[in-house]
Formats: sequence, structure tokens, C-alpha cells
Amino acid sequence: MGNLPEMSFGHLGIDVINVDKMVTFYTDVLGFKVTDRGRAGGGKGPELVFLSRNPEEHHQIVMAATRSNGERTTINQISFRVNNLSEVRQAYNKVVESGIKGIEPVDHGSALSVYFSDPEGNRIEVYMATPWYIAQPHRELIDFNKSDEEVLKACEQKCYADPTYQPMEEWKKEFVASNS
Repeated sequence: MGNLPEMSFGHLGIDVINVDKMVTFYTDVLGFKVTDRGRAGGGKGPELVFLSRNPEEHHQIVMAATRSNGERTTINQISFRVNNLSEVRQAYNKVVESGIKGIEPVDHGSALSVYFSDPEGNRIEVYMATPWYIAQPHRELIDFNKSDEEVLKACEQKCYADPTYQPMEEWKKEFVASNS
């Protein structure tokens, strides 16, 4: 048996209860655009909605109206990577303004994140990667009353003090070497 080719993540499918409510959340709060919408199975199957924020990807998320009321979601979390802490804070401010409850800004050492849930309880993470590696799981709440510089400096200092710390570039090299 041969090795698999290089793969990258393409899109995520979510079984939903209320497709209209979910589409409104993902478009209004997270900035997705509906790229297509229709019923599967020649118009007789469940409604499918395709959403994307990237013009290079027809869809990053496809929602299928296939989940029953009371049926629990099977998704642990959906994570969206952004470029920097300012963009994490921008997402944090947007979800606060949207009235979403249970928002958690978290320092993982290797990432700075904000967590919240969509209307059907799927956990969402918006995060930036840091240049530091420390063993996971690692979780401390971020105080967004502090400036970006203060948050980044505190994360950096915690990482340097952790016995598992190494620069992320070194961790990546070890990962590649161990998977060769």
C-alpha cells in the first residue's frame, strides 16, 4: 500500500435543524456568503446550503437540513484561523455585539482564540497561531481589557516558562522528520 498524496482540508458539512437561522448566523455574524442553495435528490431530499468566505472555494461549509429537534450536534468545534490578535479581537467584539453568550477568549500558548457557539450549539473557534509551541492541552483565559501587545507578551512569557517550550518552527521540523 502506498502513501497518500498531500492533502489539505477542503470543507465541512453540518447537519442542522433550522437552516434559515443557521444561515443568518453564519452570514451576519461570521461573514459567509451563500454560494448555492437547493434540495438534494432531484429536489426531493433535504435542503442544502453552501457557504464560503473565500472566492477560491465554492464552499467552505455546507449545511444539510437533516438534524431533528432535540438531536445533539456531533461537532466538537469548527475553527477558523485569522492572521493576528487584532483579528481575533475583531471576532470577539463582533460576537459580543451580536449578543452571543458564553464567549471565552483563551490563550493556548500555541494559539490565541475566542470560543463561542452558533445557534444550534456547535462550538466555534476563531484563532491566530503564535510562533511558540508548548504541549497541549493548555488553556488560560485572556483578558481582552489588555492591549494586544500586553496579551501577546503575557502569552510569550508563559510559553518561555513552560518546560515543553520550543519555537514553533523547531516543532514543525521535528514533526516533518518524525513523519518521513
